This record gives sequence, C-alpha cells and structure tokens, in this order.
Amino acid sequence: MLTIKHFYPSVSTICLCRTLKLSSQSIYFLSTKVDSTTNENKKQETHVQHPALDTRFNQYRIAYRYRHDMELLRGYLVFRIFSINFLVNHQDKIAYWGRRILGNWLFKTIFKITAFGHFVGGETPQEIKPVIKRLQHHHVKPILDYSVESDDHIPLVSSSQVDHMHDHNATKFIECIHTSHDVCGPDNLVAIKVTALVRPNVLKKFNTILQSMKNHSSLPPLFELINQQPTNNKAVVLLQDSINTHLINNQNQKSSKVTLVPDDLTEIYNLLIRLNNIAQACLKYQISIMVDAEQSYFQNAINYFATELQRYYNKSNIPYIYGTYQCYLKDTLDSLKHDLTLAEKYNYIFAAKLVRGAYMEQENRLAQEYGYESPINPSFEITSQMYHTCLDEVLKNTLQRQSDQIRIMIASHNEDTIRYAIQKMKDYNIPHNSPTVSFASLYGMSDYVAFALAHAGYLTYKYLPYGPIEVLQPYLFRRAQENRAIFAKADKDRRFHFKALKDRIFKSKH
Repeated sequence: MLTIKHFYPSVSTICLCRTLKLSSQSIYFLSTKVDSTTNENKKQETHVQHPALDTRFNQYRIAYRYRHDMELLRGYLVFRIFSINFLVNHQDKIAYWGRRILGNWLFKTIFKITAFGHFVGGETPQEIKPVIKRLQHHHVKPILDYSVESDDHIPLVSSSQVDHMHDHNATKFIECIHTSHDVCGPDNLVAIKVTALVRPNVLKKFNTILQSMKNHSSLPPLFELINQQPTNNKAVVLLQDSINTHLINNQNQKSSKVTLVPDDLTEIYNLLIRLNNIAQACLKYQISIMVDAEQSYFQNAINYFATELQRYYNKSNIPYIYGTYQCYLKDTLDSLKHDLTLAEKYNYIFAAKLVRGAYMEQENRLAQEYGYESPINPSFEITSQMYHTCLDEVLKNTLQRQSDQIRIMIASHNEDTIRYAIQKMKDYNIPHNSPTVSFASLYGMSDYVAFALAHAGYLTYKYLPYGPIEVLQPYLFRRAQENRAIFAKADKDRRFHFKALKDRIFKSKH
C-alpha cells in the first residue's frame, strides 16, 4: 500500500530575514502565515516586515543583484540579438553554418557563454547548484526543468532504443527531484514533460480518443490500480475495455478510426509505470512535480494523466502534482472548470500553473496546412481575457473549498497580468506569502518583476532549465521564436540590464 507522509510546509520560513529597505521612505507590511486547518484565510501575525511592492516594476537594482557584471553585459547583448527578427527566423541555419565554420567545440563554447548561459542554469546538476544558491539568497525558488521533450516527427529507431531513451529521461527526472531536495530542501518544484516518456505517435492516438470522450468517468482509476498491482497491467486492460466500449457506441466519430494496438497499450503501460515512479520519488523527497503543457494534439492526454496523478497523489497535505493550463487555447476555461469540479468531487488538492502558451506559431501553421480550425485564440487580448477568467474561476473555488485545497501559479511575464493577480489576492484576502497563489517566470527573463515580487514577500519561482546543449538548443530556439514579440518589445529588460551594468561600473550609490 502507498504510504503518504504528512508534511506541513511552513510558509513563514520562506520569509525569514527579508528586511532589506529600498529607501527611508519605503512602506512596509506585516507578513502573514496561512493556517491550513481553517476554511478561510485566517492569519497569524508574525514579526517579519517587507517593503511594499512597486507595481510599476522599476526596481532594477533589486532585480539584478544576483547577476555578475559580465552576466549583465551578456544579458543586454542577448536581448539585443533576440530582438532581431532575421536572426530569430534563421537561427537553425545560423547554428548549422556556425558549427561547420567554427567547429563543434568552439560553437558550443560561444553558445554556452551567450544565449545558453543567460537562459539555462547549466548542463549538469553540479553546474546549476551555484545558480540555485544565488536565486535562493534573494528569496526566489527554482523550478528545476530537465528540458527534454519529443514531437510527432522523430527519427525512426528501434523499439528497444526508444524504451531506453524514455527510461533514461524518467531517471533524469527522478535525479532532478533528488537534486531539488538536496540543494533546495523539501517543498520545492520540478518540471516534467510527458512527451519525454512515451512515443509521441502513441500519445497522439490516445489524445484523439480522449478528445472524443466528453465524459471520462467510465475510465478506470489508473494509479490506484498501478499501485495495487505494480507488476500487473490490469490498469491498461481496463482502460482498453472502457475505450472499446466508447468506440463501439460512437462508430461515426473520428476516434472510431483510431485503434490502440497491443504495442500501443504496452507503451501506455510503460508510461504509467514511469509516471508512477516519478510520483513515488516526489513522496520520498517531499518535492512536487509540475506536468508541463505541450502541443494541443497531445494536451488532452497529458491533462488526463496529470489529473489522474492528482486524484491519487494529492490527497495528503502536499500538492505533489501540478497540471498546466494554456490560456491561448479556446477550450481552456471549459477544461479548467471540469477539473476543478473533479477535484472537489474526489476531494484532492487542485494544483495548477496558468500560462499563455508556447506553441502558437506551430499550432496556427498546422491548422492552416491541414485545413482545420486553429485551437488558438485569435488575439493576445482574448488570450489575456481567458487568462484572467481562468484565474477568477480558480480563486472562486477558494471560497467553496478549504484554502489549502487550491494552488494556482501565475506563470507570466506580462505586468498587467501580474498586477491583476495581485489585486485579486487583495480582493480574496489572500496573504502575500500564501501558498495558494504563487508567481513564476523563465530564468533570464523579466527579473525586474520576479525579484520585486520576492522582495515584497510573494512566493516567487524561476523556471530553471538545465541539460546538455545539444538537447536544449531546440528548446532555446523555440523559446526565441514563440517569444519573438516579447523580445522585440523587451526594451525594459535591455534597458534595465544596461542601467544595472552602468551602475556597477560607476559604483552608483543612488
């Protein structure tokens, strides 16, 4: 039987020693601690004080204290380069010819001290440890992200090679959990990607079937069955029986043409075992995982597995499993409402990250190529509206359920969204350092927002990717392409890097 140890993280511990002043005119507020045994946000007064948050986010000296002088110069240059559309559009060709002309070693060295060094923590757990310590020193918690993923177009290799790769990735995720515990202590987060653990074509087929099933209640409780009989594939057999019943009853649907062959079922079984081993490591080390969102043709399946993990593992006092909701998708609000209802029905902690989305160009291109309606909202404004509506929906549930049964992470670089979330925290009387609402951004981006939030006592995270350069190069290139609008308008990031560097050079005291 599964034994889940009860662990009650002390939120106030995060806030100790944060008494830095911005100026003699700074306004201070009292930090509070949430009592998780009550139904409302009742507060215990502590003696820790924090400066009031500057919601214009202009405190660049606070933002870049953790960066060395040369890192500030590198950041300024990287943001300059990534704002040039020609370079972003042709980065694959530039990288190819860079390797041909410079040689692999020299190209990797230059890449590592420029873009890779700015946006990535390092290649190994040993390399990222100093970065983690620097973030923690300024009260920013890392979300370790061993950034491996697959798409639907991968080279054909043998079944044993693919299985070995997926087992290797699962081991790396568990190693990441172990590293997070050893370096950061318990009560921290690690990101995982489901496509790193299963063949993309199998996940895509399963996604098509799930998409046609409006009601998943007929499907078996996967991880309950896995943990009852870990050496038996009963969970997958029952899953296949439920799917077959659905297909028989819905023969005219697109999903009826999709079948899961025995090899596919074996793949899904192996995926469940890998996910379960990762979740068990979370229990062992008291670390939570965040199941990242990916392309829409995978996302229903990914969300289903994340929800099944939550249903089994989020019944203690720690949200071991977080899901992710991409607000640029048209169906996100419906999906979110469904999952909130499910969490209340089965009485487990609903924990999620809200993002705008990272595959916009690819999704729109595929929709145009294959002649179907794009799953993406037509404008940034509508996506922002979806983001705010989803946040409102989650916060409403803090009134219906115990406050410690809801966790929502605002993963955004948009200042208006951050301000909106801060105002909503006030409206719902949610303390600054409450675990109910947290904030996250990518390492190397929007530091002037993240470190200001942390300095003011808000629970703040940085996504810290790491891994081999060869694996992370596509990740970085995709980030540059999908965030080209952000980089093009990243005047504030560039300007603040330059101002912070100038202050260092001239030893500004102002």
